[in-house]
Amino acid sequence: METPLLRREIVRLGAYTAAALVWSGELDAACDETEDNIEGPFYKAGAPERTSIVEPGMKGIPLVITGQVVDTRCQPLAHAILDVWQCDADGVYDNKGYTLRGKVQADGKGRYEIRTIQPPPYKVAENRYRPAHLHLKVSGKGTPVLTTQLYFEGDKYNQVDRAYRKSLTIKPVNHKASFDFRVKRDA
Repeated sequence: METPLLRREIVRLGAYTAAALVWSGELDAACDETEDNIEGPFYKAGAPERTSIVEPGMKGIPLVITGQVVDTRCQPLAHAILDVWQCDADGVYDNKGYTLRGKVQADGKGRYEIRTIQPPPYKVAENRYRPAHLHLKVSGKGTPVLTTQLYFEGDKYNQVDRAYRKSLTIKPVNHKASFDFRVKRDA
């Protein structure tokens, strides 16, 4: 025979179970893999390792991007590599050297910092522009390479660019932005 006390205990345990399911769902969503994105035609292998891909006196708005590289279980990827490339303030990629290109190594907790300039949108066809973006290849020990891009909130070309993904959008404030990369580990 069920007593009022037993009934209350069953209801209480059911509430805890429901809360745990909601909470774990939120945690899983927080570590969903970062969306991949197009590599584009301007990738160049062999970029030097550095944290600042901008050079002294370079034209453009300074930008520092920080964040962390973790796996899809939210575990830091120590010493992950972020291979970064972008256009200059005039919308031109350096295809001869390594200007605005570099490999940034995260620290032992997966934290990284990239010093660069904010890229502008640039013309790709008579009536078509690419929105402002940075390209990245992110990898760590035991992970495949994630090729993706970071876009900028408020760019008028975001909504008409087929490669744009809202989940890859950053919003610089006072020349700083943050983005955490979540990379799937090899099976």
